Amino acid sequence: MKPVIGITNTNRAELLPYYVESVSRAGGSPVILPVLEETESLIPVLQKLDGIIFSGGTDVNPAHYQESPKFGLGEIKPYRDVHEMKLLDICFDLLDIPILGICRGHQLLNIHGGGTCWQDLERQRPEGLQHFLFGIYPFEYPSHEVRILEGTRIHAMLNTERETVNSFHHQGIQTLAPGYTASAFAPDGLIEAVEREGDRFVVGVQWHPEMMSRTNAPAQEIFNCFIQMC
Repeated sequence: MKPVIGITNTNRAELLPYYVESVSRAGGSPVILPVLEETESLIPVLQKLDGIIFSGGTDVNPAHYQESPKFGLGEIKPYRDVHEMKLLDICFDLLDIPILGICRGHQLLNIHGGGTCWQDLERQRPEGLQHFLFGIYPFEYPSHEVRILEGTRIHAMLNTERETVNSFHHQGIQTLAPGYTASAFAPDGLIEAVEREGDRFVVGVQWHPEMMSRTNAPAQEIFNCFIQMC
């Protein structure tokens, strides 16, 4: 029987097929989870999942990491933020399923754990790379390398210390949450992957492997390994 994988409903509906097809190619059965005011009403559905993916999308409200808005902050969806923070509470408190966070989902894992974000990399880290290549690079096209630390889950998944990835984010992890380890870095030092300490599979990646997975074997391998864990 195929593992059932929940995918949070990104506000950019046209991008959902990338997640759905990546999960399907890996042997999973994808299910899109709606954004609800009463997240607890999803518990009967969540209890049937074998894994969950927190997808990309809009910026997380900086109030969730005790900051006021700064210049460069993009659109936020307050109801989605509250819903997904509650969803992570449920996942950690009531369930024992693997979790994969992608882009916003990667940042959300860190914020939920007590970490912070750069609200706009161009303004706050002007010496760094240009990470927001939306409208400049094709979705499936890699733009920079990441350095992957040995002994980490992402290293075990990709079996390499260097991988080229795409880049469509203007925010990034600033302060790493307690209980998490940074496992990959961009050439400018920005954290590109995190994993929660312990035996449970909880991994976040800053890039978008779902956009590359149809033509890029390492990107698809992230989903293959995640489904195997599920």
